[in-house]
Amino acid sequence: MATAEGAKTLYFPEVSRQWQDWIQVINVSDEPTRVTAIAHHHATGKPVWSEEKEIDSFESWIPNLESIKENTWVQFNAEQSIVAERHMHNGSNIIDLIGAAEAYETVGKRLFFPEVSSGAMDWFRFLNISEHDALISMVVRNVKGETIWQHQHTIKPKTCWDVHENVMKQANGTLEVVSTQPICGERHMHYQGGKTTVGQYGQVITDQARTLYFPEVGPAWHDWVAIVNLSTSERAHVKLIARQDSTGKPVWSKEKQLAPFERWSPLMDEVKIKSSVEVTSDQPVAAERHMHSGTALVDLPGASEEGGHVGRRLFFPEIHAGDYDWFRVLNISEHDAMVSMVVRNRKGEVVTQFQGSIKPFHCWDFDDSKLKDVRGTVEIVSTQPIIGERHMHYKNGHKGAVVGEYGIVIGG
Repeated sequence: MATAEGAKTLYFPEVSRQWQDWIQVINVSDEPTRVTAIAHHHATGKPVWSEEKEIDSFESWIPNLESIKENTWVQFNAEQSIVAERHMHNGSNIIDLIGAAEAYETVGKRLFFPEVSSGAMDWFRFLNISEHDALISMVVRNVKGETIWQHQHTIKPKTCWDVHENVMKQANGTLEVVSTQPICGERHMHYQGGKTTVGQYGQVITDQARTLYFPEVGPAWHDWVAIVNLSTSERAHVKLIARQDSTGKPVWSKEKQLAPFERWSPLMDEVKIKSSVEVTSDQPVAAERHMHSGTALVDLPGASEEGGHVGRRLFFPEIHAGDYDWFRVLNISEHDAMVSMVVRNRKGEVVTQFQGSIKPFHCWDFDDSKLKDVRGTVEIVSTQPIIGERHMHYKNGHKGAVVGEYGIVIGG
C-alpha cells in the first residue's frame, strides 16, 4: 500500500525533444526544500542536464525542460516530500503523467497493463531505477488469459528499454512485466491514426486489490472498461455496481466469472445515469477505463486503496487558468465526508478555500467557477476516505483535447 509519507524522489521515464514537455514540481511539506532535477541519457544513463531550485512549502517550480536536447529520462530529488505532473504536447497528442515513485505505487518489480490493443501503435518504455542490471520477463496474454508471447530482456542500471508494437506478437489482451529490480513502465497508445494519444504507467500489483472504483461513468462519455483477474490459478467472481450520483443508490449491476488473467469488458453504455461504479472480486483484479467523447480521450486505472488512489488527503499538482478544470470527489465510506478544498497559486499562497459534505457513496462535482481563475494546485482534505478525479479541457493551443488524473494521496 502507498505510504503516507510521500515521495522525495520522482521519475519521468521519457523527456525529449520529440515532445514539448512541461513539468510542475510542488513541495507538499511544511518546510522549504531544495529540489534537484537531473536528466539521464536514455541509453547510457549518463547525466546530460541538471537544474535545481529552493522552493517554499506548497510552492511550484517549472524547470526549463526545453533546454534538454536529447532523449532522456528525468529524476527529481528533494529533502522534503514532493509531487509533480508532466504534460507532453505534440500537435493534437496530449499525455499527462504524475511523477513516478514507489510511494505513489508506480515503481515496483511487477507491473501490469490491463490492455494492449493491436493496431493502436502501442509503445512502451521501461526504466531501471536501480544500481544493478534488471532482468525483466514480459508476458502478453489474449483476452481469454492465454499466453501468446513471452520475452526476456536485461536493462542496464539507470537506462531505458523501448518496446514497440511490432516487436510483440499482435494481440488484444494484457501485458505483465516482472523484474528483478524496481522499474517504471510507461505506455503510449495512439488513436485515430496517431492523431490522439493516451499514456499511463504500468500498475504495481503487489498489494493485490480486490475492490476497485470508477468515480465517473455515464452518458457524458462513451466508456470502455477492461477488468482482469490477476490470480494465477483461481477463477474470480467479479461484480460491478453503479450508484447514482444524487442518491448513492444502485442503478445497474453486472457480474461474471473470469478465468486466470481473463479480461472482461462489460457494456458500460448500459449505465444511462451519471454514476460511480464499484468493482468487487474474490480474487485480485486490475482494471483500466477509457473515456471517449469526440477528440477528448481520458484513460484511468481502476482506483483502489492498494493502488494509492484512496485517502483522506489528496493533492492535484496543477490547475490551469484559461483552460477548463473539472473535479469529482467520491466518498467510498459508510459515513458523511466533510471535505475541505484549498486552492493555491504557484507561489504556494492560498487563493481560495471552500467546504462541502458528501453523503456515503455520493459524488461532488466542482469546476473553474469555484477555483478563482488560478494557475497553481488543489489540495482536498476529508474526514472519510475519498477518491478525487480531475479532467482538464484544453481551450486554446490544443482545443478539444482532455487529460485526466486522480488526486495523489499525501500526508497522514
